[in-house]
Amino acid sequence: MTRRLQSLLQWFFLRVEGLFNAAFGDRLNPLYHLGSITFFLFWVVGASGLYLYAFFETSVAGAFSSVQSLTHGQWFAGGIMRSLHRYASDAMVVTMLLHLLRHFAFDHFRGFRWFSWFTGVALIWLVYVSGINGYMLPWDRMAQFVIVTSFEWFDSLPTFGGTLMRNFITPASVS
Repeated sequence: MTRRLQSLLQWFFLRVEGLFNAAFGDRLNPLYHLGSITFFLFWVVGASGLYLYAFFETSVAGAFSSVQSLTHGQWFAGGIMRSLHRYASDAMVVTMLLHLLRHFAFDHFRGFRWFSWFTGVALIWLVYVSGINGYMLPWDRMAQFVIVTSFEWFDSLPTFGGTLMRNFITPASVS
C-alpha cells in the first residue's frame, strides 16, 4: 500500500516538476526549494506576527475590538500586516505539506534522513498548535468554531477524557 501511494505521488510530482522545469528552469523550480520557501515564510509570519502583537490587546473583552482597531484604525499598516500574516501562514502550511509529501514520495525519510523526517513531522504539529492559537486571538465566531472543533478532536483521544470541551461551549464566552 505504501509503495503504491509513493509511486502515485512520484508520478504526480514528476509531471508537475516537468511543467515547472519548462516554465522556470531547473535552478528556479519552486518544488526543489519547498523547504527554503517554508523557512522564508516562517520568518515573514514571525515578523508580521510581532508587529500585530505590538498593537493587540490580549484580554477576552478587548481582543475583538483591538482587531477592529488594527483593521480600520491603521487601515494601511494594520490591514496590510494582517493580510500578509494570514496569507503567509496559509502558504507556509501548504508548502510544508507539499515538502512532506514530496520527501515521502521519493523515499527521502529512510537511512541518514530519518532524524530530519522525524523533526519535520513534529514541526507540523507545532505549526498546527500555533495555528489554533492564532485563530483564538481575535475571539470571534470563527475562533469559536476552530476551538470547538479542535477540542472535540482532542476530547476524542483517551488522554483528555472529554474535559477540554467544557471550557468553550457557552455562547457567552465569545464576542
